[in-house]
Amino acid sequence: MKLAVTFLFLISCEAGFSQEARLQLNQANQLYREAQYQKAAQLYEQVLKNGYESTALYYNLGNCYFKLENIPAAVLAYERAKRLSPRDDDVSYNLRLANLRVVDKIEPLPQLFFIEWWNGFLAWFSSDGWAIFAIVFLWGAGVGGAVFLLFRSAIVQRLAFSVALVSVLCCAISGIGLYQQHYRARSDRSAIVFSPSVSVKSAPDAQSTDLFVIHEGVRVEITDQVGDWKKVRLADGKIGWLPAEEIQLI
Repeated sequence: MKLAVTFLFLISCEAGFSQEARLQLNQANQLYREAQYQKAAQLYEQVLKNGYESTALYYNLGNCYFKLENIPAAVLAYERAKRLSPRDDDVSYNLRLANLRVVDKIEPLPQLFFIEWWNGFLAWFSSDGWAIFAIVFLWGAGVGGAVFLLFRSAIVQRLAFSVALVSVLCCAISGIGLYQQHYRARSDRSAIVFSPSVSVKSAPDAQSTDLFVIHEGVRVEITDQVGDWKKVRLADGKIGWLPAEEIQLI
């Protein structure tokens, strides 16, 4: 089996990691190179428990679990990496590769073309990416406005006005993207099924009717909760109840 990976073993250089975290990351990277995937995964998980996270960290963790054939854990790690970096090609590729190993092939419900286009547009950047663009265009609008007020040349003023206007529009679009991505991140209740096989129930009761069966690695959306039961929706629109212990939030 071929796993196409661009190894991101330089995550120990990322700002914000403590000396201890960098040491653990270096050790985990070395263990990965030595094909000791279980030990590497344990160290990556320890770094996460200590409050540190990054796209590369989740990506490398997903690679470990994929090598260990722990598909639901690999899908979960890749999904978390993708949430931080929606446009990362390596993450997207490996997530698709892991999903090929999931038993259930669930076709999502079709969307109106403009909704699909808008969702794809928003997914270009994370909320942090949209925030950076909003700040850059805000500065562009400010500079354009200042040049317009300070210079009397008609050509310069027209150019400055155009720059300011385009920057304002782009800043507004970036602000909308930031709000939408931030709202989705806060409201998204997606999870991955970890049970090898589980029956989805018609009600939050073990004695209720079995509706259908799903397998490990399937992504579901949590829509409600009653006690230790979660109401979930699949991408194809099916809904039902699962024990909370059977799934892990992305």
